[in-house]
Amino acid sequence: MSKLRIGVIGAGLWGNNHAHTFNVLPETELVGVCDLDEGRALKMKESFGAAEAFTDYNKLIASDRIDAVSVATPDFTHTPIVLAALKADKHVLSEKPLATTVKEAEEIAEAAAKSKGKLMIDFHNRVNPILAQVRDMIQDGQIGLAKHGTARLSNTTFVPFEMLSWAAKSSALWFLGSHLVDVLRFILEDEVTRVYAVARSGTLAAGGVDTKDFHASILEFSKGTVVTMENSWILSRDNPSLVDFKIEFVGEKGQIQADPTHSGGLRRIVDGGMRFNDYIGMTPTGATRIGGFVQESIARFVDSVVRDVPLLADANDGLANTKVLAAIEESVASGKPQTIG
Repeated sequence: MSKLRIGVIGAGLWGNNHAHTFNVLPETELVGVCDLDEGRALKMKESFGAAEAFTDYNKLIASDRIDAVSVATPDFTHTPIVLAALKADKHVLSEKPLATTVKEAEEIAEAAAKSKGKLMIDFHNRVNPILAQVRDMIQDGQIGLAKHGTARLSNTTFVPFEMLSWAAKSSALWFLGSHLVDVLRFILEDEVTRVYAVARSGTLAAGGVDTKDFHASILEFSKGTVVTMENSWILSRDNPSLVDFKIEFVGEKGQIQADPTHSGGLRRIVDGGMRFNDYIGMTPTGATRIGGFVQESIARFVDSVVRDVPLLADANDGLANTKVLAAIEESVASGKPQTIG
């Protein structure tokens, strides 16, 4: 059986997760890698044994040696790359968010409908074992109708100040809220119909990163659930993890509380205080297997292309996600609730 030949665009942290997964899966062959920084592209090529390294994504997409493309570039750069790949009839795995404007997301959804290639959005928390169980509990009716809830996915200041060189071109809403909105849609199997949001600036701007400090949003779902959502980039670096992720639902018959932030069974006490190590998202495995939900999500893309199983998240999921995030931005700008059609 011939292997699915993959090209990875973006040689950062997440691009390396993609490259590793495609390098290990028996159904795939990592053929090409691409990054604007030639040094990073060459390092990825050498690390994962790819045949070619590119600095121009158009050249990678045009290669007749590549069947599928994964896009692991910054938030605001996805649209032209995804469109070019779909128009070339390549299968595409895109990191979240699909796009940062509704118009761009609609254009991608239209292109996906016309393309011979499949498009999957890498909303990897759909296979996070903790959140998958929350979804099952909600859908099994274990707490009845979820009446209201809270959801927080925030980072310490390390992320905008040091981890992301492009943080000023994004925000905690787009970087983190894109995950959280999808998780809520996935768990509740419902759509957001109205949002109201506020945001504040100052702390990040004072440090040279001109973007919002945080967004606080109220999301109303069509079945009646109301969720208060927080996305912040100004948590203290004294937190034991650079991520703070919590979800709670209050239902007619009970409550569900989830803390996917870290794996609490593994703790370190060091100079900076208590630290937690992840052993759920990234799990060590043998040379011919992958481990953890982060890489499992990438493997689901391969399953869809090779075995024709349903996509984990498709273009319509990406479009719905972008509509909610854009409505939150509009609510912040106008000071008024926004209805999502």
